[in-house]
Amino acid sequence: MRVKYLYLLAVIAIALLAITAAGSASGAARSATPSYFTGHGFDACTAPSQESMTAWLASPYRAIGIYLGGSNRACADGNLTPLWVNSVRAMGWNFLPLWVGRQAPCVSQKGLELIGAGSAGSQGKAAADNAAERATYFGLEAGSPIYYDMEGYKPTASCTLTVQRFVTAWTNELHVKGYTSGVYGSANSTIRDIVSMLEAGSDGVPDDIWTARWDGVEQVFSEPVVSNDLWSEHQRVHQYRGGHKETYGGVTINIDSNYVDGAVVAAAATVPSEAPVGTATSSDNAATVSWWLNSFDLSVQVTPTLTPSTLTIPLTGFAAASYVLQLQTVDALTGTPVTRFNTLLAIHVNAPPKGVVVAYSSDGATWTTIRRLSSAALPIGATSGYLVRPDGSLDIYTLVPGYFALLQDTAAPTIPGDLRGHFVSGKLLLKWRASSDNSGAVAGYQITRDGAPVLTLASSAKSASFNKLKRKGRSIIRIRALDPTGNQSPLSNYVKVTAKSKPRGLPHAIPRWAWQRLAWQQKGSKGKRPTAPRPLPSWYWRWVGWKLSPYKITG
Repeated sequence: MRVKYLYLLAVIAIALLAITAAGSASGAARSATPSYFTGHGFDACTAPSQESMTAWLASPYRAIGIYLGGSNRACADGNLTPLWVNSVRAMGWNFLPLWVGRQAPCVSQKGLELIGAGSAGSQGKAAADNAAERATYFGLEAGSPIYYDMEGYKPTASCTLTVQRFVTAWTNELHVKGYTSGVYGSANSTIRDIVSMLEAGSDGVPDDIWTARWDGVEQVFSEPVVSNDLWSEHQRVHQYRGGHKETYGGVTINIDSNYVDGAVVAAAATVPSEAPVGTATSSDNAATVSWWLNSFDLSVQVTPTLTPSTLTIPLTGFAAASYVLQLQTVDALTGTPVTRFNTLLAIHVNAPPKGVVVAYSSDGATWTTIRRLSSAALPIGATSGYLVRPDGSLDIYTLVPGYFALLQDTAAPTIPGDLRGHFVSGKLLLKWRASSDNSGAVAGYQITRDGAPVLTLASSAKSASFNKLKRKGRSIIRIRALDPTGNQSPLSNYVKVTAKSKPRGLPHAIPRWAWQRLAWQQKGSKGKRPTAPRPLPSWYWRWVGWKLSPYKITG
């Protein structure tokens, strides 16, 4: 380990020079640092269905190349939508976005739109603008990489210069747009020409490279045309096998296979499936923290510690005495704190008080409640969350060190605002303004009728179709919010609904033909008209009006 660490120091020193040229020479810095992933990935022409991506969780792959667009793109969006992106990220998949635009003027494949020698700069800029627009549409946040797909070609001096001018403009404009620049291509053409740009100190060198060499080698280094000193800080992808079929979970997909150690659009963080490589227990034996093989970079030596204490300064809305755990992660070699982890760390609290909310602080002074989770997966963009287990124990998942306080919530949510109601197709449709809570989010809503709870709704609800009304007299409908610890808000304003009186002059028993006729009308008068008296008796229409609208809002 020590030998490897000393070697890494030497490599990093060299790589810093390369990164300066490769990442910031354009003067248009990226607005956010990209996430990176290390492991196996695949790309397919069309985005597989969500069901297929679920089945492929049985595979060794956890990254997928997605084609955002471009004039030479071979496949349409297919399953690729903003909803698909969010759903698949939440499953634990990382993304490698690709843009397939104009190709090198010396490419051998026919029928492609090519880069113009005299307009390479403007065309590269336009490609970046279009790619950034599509990335925004799919919800890919600032800092996300976009890899330009430049297929293999036979380099000549003029062709190489055209490609390099195009790539320079692509990189610089992506930086202006706040995205990370990547380029995919054949090792012996595209990548060789980009290496030449870096060695020459050129402007606009991509931040990441995706090398296609189908040699079956499942690693990113030891590439003949790229020195290991270049793009060495999680900046590489290697496509080691071309098109072939693989099957997992009963689903077969035609894929290219890649090994990734580079920039990705990160998945929602999940706890690794394998056993942790280390655990540490707090001094009071009330909690443990677990970490995994890839939780920290190889260049550091970290043994996380948990220190228990109590919150001395009460927070508004929470009980004064609260249990606090400080998670510290310090590199033993340098004494430098490790401020972010490559995987989630899991803090298990054996027997927390009932009804607690977890808050986070980086300094022990300023606190923010963190999200209560429904599974061991951290939402996109979050750094911490917690999960309450069926046995009452609690797991905190985090990508950062700091202080975690278990707060006993004593404050009720705010009152749902502006409750309104109207009838649609005979059912009462209720709408209201969402409540808020000091725990971070409400847990749900409860609809009451005459003060008694009759229906509970999800926390995301802002409307509901309600049919639990009294058949006679009036119903007073209100709503209250609930927080995760069971605190209830005061009841909202009310909607008063009164049942209409049964029309006079109806038969003692409504005949069968009337019910059949009403059902036919409710279906849009489609199909065969039911047999009925002609003309229809006048009571029928009074009865229909009452059945279709038996209630009215009276206040």
